[in-house]
Amino acid sequence: MSIHSTTTPSPAPAPRHRPLEAAVPWLITGVALVLGGFYWGYSFRDARKATAEELRQREQEELTTLGWTTSADGVLTRWCTQDCHPPKLYGGGKAEILEVYCKDRPCGSIRATFQVLDKQGQEIGTTTSSKEGLQGERLRLVVVSPAPAAARFKLAQFTAQAMVY
Repeated sequence: MSIHSTTTPSPAPAPRHRPLEAAVPWLITGVALVLGGFYWGYSFRDARKATAEELRQREQEELTTLGWTTSADGVLTRWCTQDCHPPKLYGGGKAEILEVYCKDRPCGSIRATFQVLDKQGQEIGTTTSSKEGLQGERLRLVVVSPAPAAARFKLAQFTAQAMVY
């Protein structure tokens, strides 16, 4: 008697699910995207950063657009155009205001000499105005001529001498 024993092959063990194994590729992709975003952001920021020279040039263009001109070693001047109320001279004459901006340096003793011009542009006299100025300060020089024929002023000479210790 032969006993026939049939052995059935045992099934292969069921694969174990490991939840982290499925998430690892997604985590790596996410981290790569975040790091790539930071890299792109910083490189874009550095590409757009203006140099100090470009900033100075932009500021100079803006000041020129507003009417400022450099008169003496970095001291800016312009004839006052907004919010200016020059004094009224009764009995004739002319008064105007010259703005002075001591932007990059102290102005110290400011002295301006003006030609007084009539309506035809002929010089009929001169006048001077002076003031003291500190760095960063905006000053207004009142220019006055009592001459009845005075129509406008022309800046002839401008000095700003400061003593820096």
